[in-house]
Amino acid sequence: HPPPLHGDSYLTPEDFQRFLDLLDRRRFTTVTLAQAARMWHEGRSLPRRTVVLTFDDGCRCFAEHALPALTDRGRAATLFVLSGKLGGTNDWDRGDLAVGGRTERREELLTAEELREVMARGSHGSGIEIGCHGRTHVSLPECGDDLLRQETAGAKAELEAVLDSPVVTFCYPWGRFSPRVREAVRTAGFLAAAGIEDHASAAPNDPWGLPRWSLRPGDSAFEMWLKATGGYRWWRRLPRLGFLAALRRRGEGGNRLSHRQGP
Repeated sequence: HPPPLHGDSYLTPEDFQRFLDLLDRRRFTTVTLAQAARMWHEGRSLPRRTVVLTFDDGCRCFAEHALPALTDRGRAATLFVLSGKLGGTNDWDRGDLAVGGRTERREELLTAEELREVMARGSHGSGIEIGCHGRTHVSLPECGDDLLRQETAGAKAELEAVLDSPVVTFCYPWGRFSPRVREAVRTAGFLAAAGIEDHASAAPNDPWGLPRWSLRPGDSAFEMWLKATGGYRWWRRLPRLGFLAALRRRGEGGNRLSHRQGP
């Protein structure tokens, strides 16, 4: 594979293993977003040191790299996929141009049969939930009402038919949503929806606007711990005088072209 244009969307297998090592060492529990959402709606609190691991787009590299690591450790995760792109590619972001006319690297997306295999493999050691990422990875706030219904309720119905299983969580493409989009997702029957921490509409106490932290290539063990505990939002607001940069430089190197996660 050529180097990706958006390198922060990728994590090396080594860095991912380091993060799983940290979860093991610190005795964190992992649950799917569906499990966490059901507990919230039932008025139950999540146990301390609980983390929800999410992966976007349904790229084949999830099955090749992340899934074996998760199942080996009995870890749960949620994989968000696009109902209209099963077996396709990431054509929504291959139009980006960089200096020299380079386009974003091509990623193969899992087929319907491969998704069913992912769910079956996960059930032997960990829970792998399949959530919805829309139909075609369009920016939902710009969609008209009919297209918005297709990308939310329509995508939910399509995935449920393919998987023969309820699909109850959603992830906003690029983390972009608005009050109208949030309401469409809620009305479609999703129990929870994930955005991105930096989005103005994301709020920790809103199940249909949950913020997420992305693991980045070269994150230090300290940064990983802060993201797992939720403390990173406070840490990044403080003047750090180059401390984070120094921690990153001490992090492990290696090939950065592994499985994709994040928006």
